[in-house]
Amino acid sequence: MLVLLSAILAVLLYEISESRSWLEARERLTLDALHQNGKKTPTQDDLVVLGIDDASLKLDAAWPEDVEASPALQAMQKQWPWPRQAWAYILDRLFEAGARQVFMDITFKSPSDKPENDRMLREALERHRGKVVIGMKYEDSTVGKATSTALMLPTPAVTGPNPDLANFGLLTLWPETDECIRSVNWQVTAGEAEALQSGYETLPNPADEKHPSASLVMARNITPIDLTEVPASSRIRFSEAGAYPPFSLFEMFIPSMWEANLAKGEVFRGKTVLIGAIASDLQDIQKTPIGQIPGVQVHAHAVAALLSKSFIHAAPPWFRPLSIVLAALLAWCILQGLRTPIRCVLALAVAGIAWQWFCMVCFDFFSVECGAYPFLIGLTLSGMSGLTGNLVLQRQESRKLQRFLTRYTAPEFVDELLADRAGLYSTLGGVERTVTIFFSDVRGFTSMSENMTPQQVVTQLNQYLSRMVACVFQNRGLVDKFIGDAVMALWGSASDHRGAEGQRQNAIQAVTAALDMRLALQELNIGWREEGIGELQFGMGIHQGEVIVGNIGSEAPYEKMDLTVIGDAVNLASRLESITKQYGVDLIISESVRAHVQDLFVCRTADLVAVKGKAKPVEVFSVIGPPEEHDPAGLAEYEKGVLLYRQGNFAEASTAFAHASQQGLNDSLTQMYLQRCDDLIQQPPAEWTGVYIMKTK
Repeated sequence: MLVLLSAILAVLLYEISESRSWLEARERLTLDALHQNGKKTPTQDDLVVLGIDDASLKLDAAWPEDVEASPALQAMQKQWPWPRQAWAYILDRLFEAGARQVFMDITFKSPSDKPENDRMLREALERHRGKVVIGMKYEDSTVGKATSTALMLPTPAVTGPNPDLANFGLLTLWPETDECIRSVNWQVTAGEAEALQSGYETLPNPADEKHPSASLVMARNITPIDLTEVPASSRIRFSEAGAYPPFSLFEMFIPSMWEANLAKGEVFRGKTVLIGAIASDLQDIQKTPIGQIPGVQVHAHAVAALLSKSFIHAAPPWFRPLSIVLAALLAWCILQGLRTPIRCVLALAVAGIAWQWFCMVCFDFFSVECGAYPFLIGLTLSGMSGLTGNLVLQRQESRKLQRFLTRYTAPEFVDELLADRAGLYSTLGGVERTVTIFFSDVRGFTSMSENMTPQQVVTQLNQYLSRMVACVFQNRGLVDKFIGDAVMALWGSASDHRGAEGQRQNAIQAVTAALDMRLALQELNIGWREEGIGELQFGMGIHQGEVIVGNIGSEAPYEKMDLTVIGDAVNLASRLESITKQYGVDLIISESVRAHVQDLFVCRTADLVAVKGKAKPVEVFSVIGPPEEHDPAGLAEYEKGVLLYRQGNFAEASTAFAHASQQGLNDSLTQMYLQRCDDLIQQPPAEWTGVYIMKTK
């Protein structure tokens, strides 16, 4: 939805005049970049630019004797504009060198104050009739409040009564609204010129005569051109910015420079020579897509483009909205396929670069200006809005997941779990893992609660569970569920700590939590005793084994899910908690747990037992606590007795248990084994495996 709205917004931005003008100006920059970096029109070797530069205006580089020997330099020594006789000398010099044609980017619209000078230029034009392109211009004139555009032809004082009209060409290059020249108007009527100069639409007049541009006249003199194939105006593909470097005009009349720099005029032989102002003071520097260049060089680029038919066409009107829609679709595909923000940003950047490459291909090979800017706007808006939307959704999901996990474990552990988001999501989906499972249950709480008010029951149970949960959280466990006054907790279910070391840490943390619970219950009982409330006793069982971990429950609309585990290992852990009352201890662990913790805690063999519902026996142990300086008195005799008991030496086992009792280990486990040995001595079994089979849960 956000991507769609972004695409609609991008399209609408181009429909609003205020934003459209701003966007089109930026888009124009990307199109001009195509002209700067894209394919260029081949440079025409037969075009030569002769520049009226600062050196030609000042003649600082000319020696006095050179000026004295050259009538042309003497005329050029005058203040600009030069006397027209100077142009006669220039034309004669060029055609003597073998120039094919000469274009003068100069207007001679009115007679000079010296008719003799006009006569000399007129006679030169007659001598070289058909070889000189003369400029003309459309100019505006105001009569009262009315403004009209009229064609200003060269003065008859220069062209004579029978001018060479075929070699009259328009000098004007009309820039676009940003004052940049990108197009050439090859043939222009007075009405069209008025519209170009005023910026307003005018009604066309079929009777208006079309006048060619100077560039068209020069190109037509070089090679025949069918005027019906030439558009009224067109954008051109420019040549390289350094094409058509100008020669300094005054060098033609300095003998040493004529020989060294101009090869005695060979640089002009058979060439079209374009003469125009390049000096900064003459203010004929034009802005183009390839940079600031003199107007005479723009004419050279235009001639080359016309000869090569290197015209550039604008993309069709539907291209801009289509590119925005394509950008939005591409952004949506990227956001759908690549979920991580970094990958999305990189993919969006690559897409933007690829589109610019596509626009370059269209420019170079199909001569079409396809603007990259609309696509980039659509891609940026759609991509950023999509990323923002994803970020908001991810944060909402993270908060939801965090609230979900905080119900089970400590907040700091939640942060660690969320850091491995991929592993956590795979866990929620269902995985097989080795997990340490803990069960605890209060002994006789149901019967005890019969003598308590409901408020007292809830208060005491909440106090108890709060301390038990704290012990789990402090040891990085997850509370799976409460079953009345029973607690089920897990280690290793939410995080993928594979390997023996991870399993060892889980087992250690589970046993540590159980011992913390033992101490916490002792403290609670002291407080309850002082308040006159009945004390609680509990049993705990811990087992480690393979289970299926997942977010299990019912789906919407009746959604109730829990991150839990299922498998035989869960059932065995529950049975271990149940048999604690059979052995008179508060904590029983399996052999898989003892193998990890025996070096950190004092463990005591409880039994080799086949619990209810299981045929395979399990060796179980009780945990006395952290190791002291010495093992508890009688523990060695007790373990010796268990070994003899399993071997079937009941008399010797009874003696060992008696010694353990005498040394101080006279608890329920020792007494249980003494009673079993007495019973087995009196009634020896037919077959002995050492396994005790539980008849109840």
